[in-house]
Amino acid sequence: MNISLARLFKMSALALPLALAYQSASAIELNQTVEDAVLHNPEFRSQLKELHSIRADLTGAEGSWYPTIDITAGIGYEEVDNTGDGLTRKETAIRITENLFEGFGTENEIDRQQHRMEASAYATEATANQIALDMTEAYLNLLTQQKLLGLAEENVETHSKILDQITQRFDAGIGNQVEVDQAKARFALAQSNLSAANNNYQDTLSRFQRVLGRQPDSALVEPTQALDIPKTVEEAINIALIEHPTLRSANADIAEAQSQYDASSRTFYPRIDLEVLKTWDDNLAGVEGKNEDFQAMIRMRYNLYNGGKDKAERSRTASALHQAAEIRNNSRRQTLENIRYAWNAYQYVGQQKQYVEEHMKLTLDTLTGYRQQFSLGRRSLLDLLNTEDEYINAQRTMAESENEYRIAQYRIMNGMGTLLQTMNIQLDPIQAVMND
Repeated sequence: MNISLARLFKMSALALPLALAYQSASAIELNQTVEDAVLHNPEFRSQLKELHSIRADLTGAEGSWYPTIDITAGIGYEEVDNTGDGLTRKETAIRITENLFEGFGTENEIDRQQHRMEASAYATEATANQIALDMTEAYLNLLTQQKLLGLAEENVETHSKILDQITQRFDAGIGNQVEVDQAKARFALAQSNLSAANNNYQDTLSRFQRVLGRQPDSALVEPTQALDIPKTVEEAINIALIEHPTLRSANADIAEAQSQYDASSRTFYPRIDLEVLKTWDDNLAGVEGKNEDFQAMIRMRYNLYNGGKDKAERSRTASALHQAAEIRNNSRRQTLENIRYAWNAYQYVGQQKQYVEEHMKLTLDTLTGYRQQFSLGRRSLLDLLNTEDEYINAQRTMAESENEYRIAQYRIMNGMGTLLQTMNIQLDPIQAVMND
C-alpha cells in the first residue's frame, strides 16, 4: 500500500506541461527558446517601435535640406482711403524657399537624430541581451527543478520501501514499534519534501511562462554549448567596456547631447534663405485689374534680442551634456559590478562543485555499505535513514551547484554584452531599421 501511495504522489506531482513535454516527439533547445523569447517579448518590440519612431525623426531632420513650397490664396473686399468705393480683391501666390544657412542647425540636428537612433538601437540590443539572460536562467532553472522533483520522487519511493521493510520485520516479530515510527516519520518528511519540490517546480514553470510568453510544449534539452569564458576578470571587463550595448548606448547619448548643444548655437547666427515668389492678384490696392509679380530674392534674418531665451537654451543643453556623461559613468559602474558578481560566482561555485561532488560520491559509498550492514543487522535504522537523507541532500546540492555554475557563465557573457552573439541570435529587426 505504501508503494502505491508513493506512486500516487509521483503522478500527482508531475505538471501537465511536463507530461506534454515527454509525450511530444520534438524537443526545444536553449538557443532556440531564447531567440523566440527575445523576438516576441513585448518590451523588446516596444523599444523596436521607438526605434522606428526615431528613424522617422531622422528622415524629418534630413528634410531640412530640401526646399519648402507654399501656395496661398485669398479673396475678400478691399477699400482704399475710405472713399467708400471698394473692390473684390483676389490673391494667389506660390513661394519656394530654400535655406542656405541656419547657423549649422540642420547639420547638427541630423547628427543628433543619427546619434539618437544609434543610442536607441543599442538600448534595444541591451534589452534583448537581458531578455536572453532571463530566458536562459528560466530555462536552466526549470531543468534543475525537474531534476529536484525527480529526486524528491525517488526519495519517497526509497522511504516507502524502507517503511515496508520495517513493517514486515515488525509483523514478523523481529522489529519494534520505535523503528516503525522512525520509518513513518521519514516517509512523511519525504512526502512533504515532494510537495515542496512540486511547488518550486510550478513557480519556476510560471517564471518560464512569463519570460517566454507560454509554457514549454516539448521537452527541454540540456545545453551542451561550451562558452568562451575569458581567462581573467580584467579581460572580461575590457570586453564589456567595448562591446556592452548599454555602454555603447550611453556613449551615443553623449554624442546626441553634444550635437544638441552645438545646434543650440544656431540662433546666434543669421538665417539666409533663397526665396522665389510668383503672385497672381486681382484688384490690388484699389487698382482694378490683374497684377502679377515675380521675385527671386536672397533674404537674411538676424535676431538681435530674444528675451534671453537663446542663452538659456544654450545653458540647458550644456547641462544635458554633462548629465549624459554622468549617466554613462553610472552605467559603467553597474556593468563592472555585474561582471564581478558573475565572475565571483563562476570562480567560487566552480570550486564548491568539486567538494560537493566528492561529498556525494563518498556519501553514496557510505550509503551502499550501510544498506548492506542494515540487512545483516549490523547497522541501526537511524544510521540508514540519516545516510539516505544525507545522500539525497548531496544530490540536491550538486544539481543546484551545477545550475548556479552554468548560470554564472551565462551572466558573464551577459555582463560583457556578448550573450546574443555567443548564442548566434541575430537581431534582424534592428538592422532592418538601421539600414532603412
